[in-house]
Amino acid sequence: MLDLHQVLADISAVGGEAHRRYQKVATQMATALRQARLDGEEWSAAKTKIETPSEKASWLVAACGHESPAAAHPLPYIAPTTYTAIATDGSQIPLDRHAIAQCYLINVGEIVLHYGGRDRPRLSSQATLFYKDEDIYPKDDRGETIPLSEKMIANRRLLAESAALAALIAENHERHAIALVDDPLIVYISQGESDKEQDRVIAEFCQMLEAAQTCKTPVAGYVSRPAHRDLVGALRLTLCADGCDHGLEALCRELVGVTDAQLFSVLLTQPGDRSPIFGSASPTLKQYPEAQRISFFYLNTGGEIARVEIPAWVAENPELLDRVHVLCFDQSAKGQGYPVALSEAHERAVVRGPDREAFFHLLEQSLIRNNIPALQTRKALAKRTRVL
Repeated sequence: MLDLHQVLADISAVGGEAHRRYQKVATQMATALRQARLDGEEWSAAKTKIETPSEKASWLVAACGHESPAAAHPLPYIAPTTYTAIATDGSQIPLDRHAIAQCYLINVGEIVLHYGGRDRPRLSSQATLFYKDEDIYPKDDRGETIPLSEKMIANRRLLAESAALAALIAENHERHAIALVDDPLIVYISQGESDKEQDRVIAEFCQMLEAAQTCKTPVAGYVSRPAHRDLVGALRLTLCADGCDHGLEALCRELVGVTDAQLFSVLLTQPGDRSPIFGSASPTLKQYPEAQRISFFYLNTGGEIARVEIPAWVAENPELLDRVHVLCFDQSAKGQGYPVALSEAHERAVVRGPDREAFFHLLEQSLIRNNIPALQTRKALAKRTRVL
């Protein structure tokens, strides 16, 4: 039970803290906008600072082109009436050591939406249950059994989504299509993850990107409400004095905390506007093939500033780049602010409460049929039932 009297004083202080934070952000934004709007020779000089910092920055720094970051690219054309949007998304019933049996389930939603024709959409899902020893008890590089982590399961879900997307792309390779991923295209690598696991996940994920390249179907990673700071990281270096060590008193500290999305919410004034293309400096990309290295741009969808990630072969192809720009905006408009294909993929993938309960009931019945006690820990029972 919540006793609000315990936090009344803090609630009264919230307004004042919010005002202080607002003033700080306003000052930071003024500086960020000034640097982003540098043009011509001023931007060339600033870009030199970005490319040759006096000391290596401890934050991500976007690779910038000759174009000022403030340049806005309007929609190149109105979305065609006939095109295909492809998307996948996944969810899972995770491994739970308190559950009745050691297993986990991955469910992948598969969506193909055809516009401007009579072809029926594909709205389906594919569930896979992992329960064998090799699924539950993985081995490290020395052949020793290691605990199955949540990140390992997340990796398998990622690869199941990308494999399904590659198959859908191949099935629709003759169409004017776009393939959407509800995540960055830069694979996240966690500390402690083995080199073998990293290499395997990145290699299999890049196979999907390569399959899309073969089919000439652009892939875009759509990130809603992004918190990235890559471009602001580059602008921070433009503030550095000669010999800057990026210490606490350095000028580049002034933009700490500002996000790219905050910056482009001011720079991209019209729905459909996109930013220039920037390159990611994520260390993970060193393991990507050259053609699959990830670039990104920011897009005013009319409801938010989204980050759209694309592989190099899309960024370097004007026709494919324009297609991603136009169709991402159109999908967001059709989905009232979020790409409709991704929204539908999520709906097909999500495992809701009744489905979860039905799954555990069937699991119990399977154990009973095989004369195995369907025992749960006290903690599991407490989670699924209430005493009071």
